[in-house]
Amino acid sequence: MKKKSIYCLTLLVFSVVIFRAQSALLATGADASSGNGSVSYSIGQTAYLNKGTPIQLLEGVQQGFEITTLSSQEASSDQKDILIYPNPFKEYLYLDFTTNDYKNSEYQLFDSQGKLIKKDMILQSKSELNFSALPSAMYIIRISRNGENIKTFKIIKK
Repeated sequence: MKKKSIYCLTLLVFSVVIFRAQSALLATGADASSGNGSVSYSIGQTAYLNKGTPIQLLEGVQQGFEITTLSSQEASSDQKDILIYPNPFKEYLYLDFTTNDYKNSEYQLFDSQGKLIKKDMILQSKSELNFSALPSAMYIIRISRNGENIKTFKIIKK
């Protein structure tokens, strides 16, 4: 009889632990939302249900992803005629204003964390930019005129 009660008690404890293990046990987390969207994060495994409009059911591990916006303003059609080549490049990057006026334009080069690496004025409609001293990585180059962003490119140095 004692063995049966020990087995029953053990079974009861394990069943409570097993069913309890399916709920969220989080170390930390938060939710934030605005008119533009929402974001949530958690450390630990999640399993929750939101009822309402719209109905949402989310279970398992949340996978993070990154959305990068390179430019918040739409460029007009005359500002799209800027070429940067080759991409990926080894030492030199060529900038070509095919139909635009390049006067008073400058470029700013940022690393992947957004730190400004280099900036300089653009002196000709077809310019050769020497980036041979930079390490191989992904960079962001922003072309601007009179302080206004014209176009932004993602470039890769081999």
